[in-house]
Amino acid sequence: MTNELLKKYIGKNCFVSTGSFGGSFIGVILEVNENWLEIETKKGNQIVNTEYIQSIKEMQVKK
Repeated sequence: MTNELLKKYIGKNCFVSTGSFGGSFIGVILEVNENWLEIETKKGNQIVNTEYIQSIKEMQVKK
């Protein structure tokens, strides 16, 4: 995925899947820089290599 596509999701709660490369993450995307995506999850901040991202889905926050 290109950084331009990923930057649309900054500040949004998302489901990020890396498939067989490490599973999936749910959280708020904080930053996209070069080939890295920083996501804030319940377990803390995670750094994901964007080359391994297979899909991103924006999650609706339940009220």
